[in-house]
Amino acid sequence: MQTIIFILAILLTAINALGQKDQVSPASYYEAAKWNTWMIANPQEVKIAPPPDAAQSKIEIVTIRNSIAVLDDKKLAAIKYWDAGAPAYRWNQIAPKLISWDKVDIVLRFPTAWMNMAIYDATVLAWKEKIKYKRSRPQVSDPMLQPAILAPLTYSYPCEHSVTAAAAANVLAYFFPAIKDSILHLAKAASQSRIDAGVQFPSDVEAGWKLGEEVARQIIEKAKNDGSANKWEGAVNKDPKKWTGPYALGITLLTHTPLVIQSADQFRPPPPPDFEKEMKEIKDFKPNFKSTSLAYYWGNIPFEFWSDLAGRKIFETRLSDNAPAVARIYTIMHIASRDAALATMDAKYAYWGIRPNQYDSSYKPMLQTPPFPGYPSGHALGAGTASAVLEYFFPADAQQFQQLAKDCADSRFYAGIHFKTDNEVGLKMGRDIGKYVVETLMKK
Repeated sequence: MQTIIFILAILLTAINALGQKDQVSPASYYEAAKWNTWMIANPQEVKIAPPPDAAQSKIEIVTIRNSIAVLDDKKLAAIKYWDAGAPAYRWNQIAPKLISWDKVDIVLRFPTAWMNMAIYDATVLAWKEKIKYKRSRPQVSDPMLQPAILAPLTYSYPCEHSVTAAAAANVLAYFFPAIKDSILHLAKAASQSRIDAGVQFPSDVEAGWKLGEEVARQIIEKAKNDGSANKWEGAVNKDPKKWTGPYALGITLLTHTPLVIQSADQFRPPPPPDFEKEMKEIKDFKPNFKSTSLAYYWGNIPFEFWSDLAGRKIFETRLSDNAPAVARIYTIMHIASRDAALATMDAKYAYWGIRPNQYDSSYKPMLQTPPFPGYPSGHALGAGTASAVLEYFFPADAQQFQQLAKDCADSRFYAGIHFKTDNEVGLKMGRDIGKYVVETLMKK
């Protein structure tokens, strides 16, 4: 009997070694330990205590065993939910659902950009700690332990899911204080799921939370100085040959500070032309099934379209196990989108470009015209920015991204709410901004 038990122990050790390669994993798994943080100015000051010794780890193994022993369907569902993709994946699904145009001042501050900055810097710092302490995963310490899921191929301390959860949740709680408790409860559930799954020690989770919480605190302090508290003191246009309206949406972005581009007007295009010829073109255009479907599709596109597309490409290219790489993609995408929005509004309110239905009041567009100037197109600019970022990370799909961006830009002409020049200029401007942001951050 003892011989059988001994053989089983050896087999379990071998199986765990196959599924748990973190102690002999390729150097590429720890490349992020050499990366620089982007927003935390003094990362060396953000520290966590060393992991517990072997004796304490044995006590924690008992806690893990007890958690696994009482797993039920609800806990297993939570484990699988949070284990899908990299730690940043779920938070980039959750955050956009919190955003509502009922609170436009919050929307214009781009909470997802700040959240992802916190996730990225916290993840980079976590990887520096992982390589410093090289703590094995629980099932390596105890070969008889059977986790509910396959453990990540990296060192255990600190927990990458709890560092992400704490960073994301605390930043989101700052932007959405009315639901702060619910957000933090969700983050704690994400962290606990890793203990329940048997892939993290409780001390891994605790250390990850403290690290993520501190990074979030510093990011929030930066967010408080994003310029949103400043008042715009300009004058609204009264010239009937330009855009006019009772409510100039987005004009307050003129007081916000860019994160990467040097200034909001760095990519400002030349003034728009007279739109007489383009007005005739838009009035003469005969809608067809394709143009109509594109107009309605892109006119109702959800806030998170491009971020979700990035998520799909991450899964398709099997990057989802690389937490730092995933965090980097999401962060650059959202930073670029935020800076692009600032550049968009800078150009719109520099020129007050007139809309088709104002240039010719007899013209009736297919979709409702947005309450801000037309030149350049925000949809086109945003699509150009996102496509440029995606092309950098997924060059094999560049043609797909470019076509999506073009469809998005063209759709605004089809809808009758933008002249072609608005879209062409916006698309180029967006691509230039996207390339600038991704190249600048990747050099840091």
